[in-house]
Amino acid sequence: MQRRRWAALGAAASLLLAACGTAASPTPTAGGATPAPGTAAPTAAPTAISGSATLSGWRSSTSEGEALTRTLLGFQAQYPDIKVDYEPLAGDYRTVMITKFSSREVPDLFYVNAEYAQEWIDQGFLAPLDDYIAQAGFDTSQFFPGYASIFKGKDGKTYGFPKDGNTIALAYNTGLVPTPPTTMDGLVTLAESLKGTNDLKAPICLNPGLDRGLAFLYAQGGSLLTDDGKSEAISTDTSKAAVQWYLDLFKNGLGMTASDMGSGWCGEALGKNQVALIFEGGWLDPYMGDQFPDVKYAWTAVPTGSSGSPVTISYTVSYSIGADSKNKDQAFVLLSYLTGPDGMKTWTEGGVALPSRGDVPIPSGKDVLAAGSAYARPGSGFMPGYVDVQKAFQDAFTAQLQGKTFSADAVVAATKAAIEKALSQ
Repeated sequence: MQRRRWAALGAAASLLLAACGTAASPTPTAGGATPAPGTAAPTAAPTAISGSATLSGWRSSTSEGEALTRTLLGFQAQYPDIKVDYEPLAGDYRTVMITKFSSREVPDLFYVNAEYAQEWIDQGFLAPLDDYIAQAGFDTSQFFPGYASIFKGKDGKTYGFPKDGNTIALAYNTGLVPTPPTTMDGLVTLAESLKGTNDLKAPICLNPGLDRGLAFLYAQGGSLLTDDGKSEAISTDTSKAAVQWYLDLFKNGLGMTASDMGSGWCGEALGKNQVALIFEGGWLDPYMGDQFPDVKYAWTAVPTGSSGSPVTISYTVSYSIGADSKNKDQAFVLLSYLTGPDGMKTWTEGGVALPSRGDVPIPSGKDVLAAGSAYARPGSGFMPGYVDVQKAFQDAFTAQLQGKTFSADAVVAATKAAIEKALSQ
């Protein structure tokens, strides 16, 4: 059904939508691609460039699909001589893309999730954009550092532009929480007052992983890494205390995972009135509008913890060009439009994400989430091997929940080992 919907929308935009196969070869080693040489910038003005460019990403929701179609229609109107072939990839996106890198059959422009951006840069899968940026005079100064820094290589070069972003904030049921908490102490006090009331399964829906836990770790003064990023910091007394504080929310019945409540994720738990408070991003809004339009909720910033500073984490995805992409000139024109003020405005008006640029208007209802972009710390991709670090933390944390032992020691030990292994490679 989704493919038919895209085909219908794409026909109106004269875009080719081709679903790619899901079969994947074994993941290649780090040597599976030739490192990208310096990329020569086009000599012609963007409006004089013609041809085609293939755009790929993972399959979108209906809301995302409609927003992307509107954005590509805007591109086609401005650059009628460049045809965009949109080819969403089915299956495990990362695995499918690595197979394409290995065979050197790479889309011209494609999504790169922050969590494995550094890996793909180091493996030479992505083309540096600096020559294009200089030739086109493309303004990169408006990208929020927390988003843009993820796509810089160790060589200082740029390997993608953040297509959008999202920060984590506190969404709360306004019928149950008339005044949201501004501090972590206030969060605990509020949760204690809600415990066992209003048929709630728990006051707060929480995740056992760093995808949300990292925000709490930072808020309580902890960290995974030292300030220079060269050593682990999870084993410090402050970080260990922050992990224990987060575990205690579960231990004391103030928080519960969505799966333990019988929900697929915390947004569903909020919609079902199983909880009163959740920590999510802008993707919640279209979901709630579609699935639970009668549930009233509002946004507020992540409560301030013992660190004393406003804290949140951000997530982003880039548009990047492959080292082996065949139509780099056309791809950069498309890239600069999609991540420039005009294209990003159209895209983020769809309500699924925030602008990753400061010169793009904030979509309606996103003020709280957008305010976090200025001080957000990256929620992934800020260190090598972060996928393995995340897994180590979540596996150990989940084991503590299931065993009802609620001790930070094992979580800290497992995470420390994963960080040290990642930093040594």
